[in-house]
Amino acid sequence: MMSPRPISEVRGSPHFRQTPLQIIHILGNLLRIWSVYSMYRYLTQTGASVILFIFCCLVPSSILFLLLQKPWKGRSLSNTQVVPSVINGAITALYFILWGKGLKSCGPLRAILAEYSGAVLGVLSAVLYGRKGHLWKKVGGLIAMLASFYFLSQGWAVATLSPFYILL
Repeated sequence: MMSPRPISEVRGSPHFRQTPLQIIHILGNLLRIWSVYSMYRYLTQTGASVILFIFCCLVPSSILFLLLQKPWKGRSLSNTQVVPSVINGAITALYFILWGKGLKSCGPLRAILAEYSGAVLGVLSAVLYGRKGHLWKKVGGLIAMLASFYFLSQGWAVATLSPFYILL
């Protein structure tokens, strides 16, 4: 009769080493979703400006990163790096403002799903042009995402239009 594998072999497996990372990933996603719903609730109840709210959130974090990274102690940016950095900052600021306005007008569920609309194109590309291994998983994921976008377009993000409203 064979004895079970020793614990040291189980802990050395790649699945065991990835478990803490998967837990951190799930917790990070849950905190992100919670923060999006909290931001939506704050913006709709107080009527605060999206630009002012985003500015007030990003200034403390940028000060913290400045203190932690100390960019003034390293090599300075060359002139060819300054212009793309400024353009990148402007595009990022525009993205944050438009995302906040979209969140305020569409609601948190649609804003979160709209962030994953690029994933639909990625999965579609993988199905059409990628390797054929695990094709059923890719097609199943694509169908689930397309179904969620369809249901949202029919108004299921609004509680009163959801077919599950009678259960509430």
